[in-house]
Amino acid sequence: MGLLTIIQFLILPIKNERHAVFENARWLLTGGTLLLTIHFFLQYWLGYRSHGEITKSVFLNLLFFMPTSWLFNVSMLYLLHNGRLHLWEWLAGPLLYGASVMILITSILLAQDLQGVKNAEYAVSVIYAITLICYNVQEFKEFNRIRRIRDKYLDHSMNLVIRWFETSLGAMIVLVLLSPIIIFSNKPIILIPTALLMIAAIFFYVLCFICFGVSESNVMAKKEEDERKAVELPKTLTKNEESNDERVEQAIRKWLDERGHLKPGLTIQNAVEEMHLPRYLLVRWIKNTKYEVFSRWITHLRVEEAKRLLTVHPEYSNDAVAHECGFSTRSYFQKVFREQTGMTPLEYQNKSLKG
Repeated sequence: MGLLTIIQFLILPIKNERHAVFENARWLLTGGTLLLTIHFFLQYWLGYRSHGEITKSVFLNLLFFMPTSWLFNVSMLYLLHNGRLHLWEWLAGPLLYGASVMILITSILLAQDLQGVKNAEYAVSVIYAITLICYNVQEFKEFNRIRRIRDKYLDHSMNLVIRWFETSLGAMIVLVLLSPIIIFSNKPIILIPTALLMIAAIFFYVLCFICFGVSESNVMAKKEEDERKAVELPKTLTKNEESNDERVEQAIRKWLDERGHLKPGLTIQNAVEEMHLPRYLLVRWIKNTKYEVFSRWITHLRVEEAKRLLTVHPEYSNDAVAHECGFSTRSYFQKVFREQTGMTPLEYQNKSLKG
């Protein structure tokens, strides 16, 4: 834990405007690893477990694990929300932690026997579990939101974000499952491998965080900014905005004539670069069509081209049509074609030839 904390202090980039969100998230994560470093040192130094003082050991675990978990979860959410967290996401952890500390202190002062303190620790453990569940649910919602954005824009540049998030969620789930054992167990045969596995999960999580932040810390910000600009533009167009729409339509026509929509692996970023347009203008233009999002618009254009090829070139196989129209595989082409037309490519071809 000390090594991870030092890495985050010394190795990561110096703060600058572009990485401001990542830097703030990094400090939150660094606070979590620093707390764990202090916690492990105190456990070793005080030796509660080795002396059989389980109640004191559990008290110390809860005292440090709750704020550490909050810092880990908030650092993830902060980065993936591009620095915009709901008030409850900031306050839920500290408020529940404050309540938990009060319960523990009150039990020590007022409990008549050791069992009263144990009961308080069980109650705080339930609060801790509820806190983790709330934050994990929010993280899964964020994960689904990111996947929807990727599918919406056919933006494969976001695959790195999704892979990082999947890995991080896996590490967080491991930590959640191992926490009760770390907090309450006193059997070395169980505790030692569990602690090593927990440290490995934290180490892996932090390294994923570093790699993601250094390489792709601004991926989400661009998408959200485009969405915001598109939504904020008024429905009533000024002359300048009408000129922008004409510019977009001319660029789109030229791009379609050059068959840019049929290129495999197409993303919205590729499209706007080839059209020489600001991204938010294309986003707004598509929002004003019946397709609303880039992926549905491109799929419609590709299916229309597939219909033409099936009619003009009946000798083409489905593999050839899929390749010509930019679909990644024949099976995906067949699935999308059926969803759009209600027929398989072969059924459509036979119907067209008969008609």
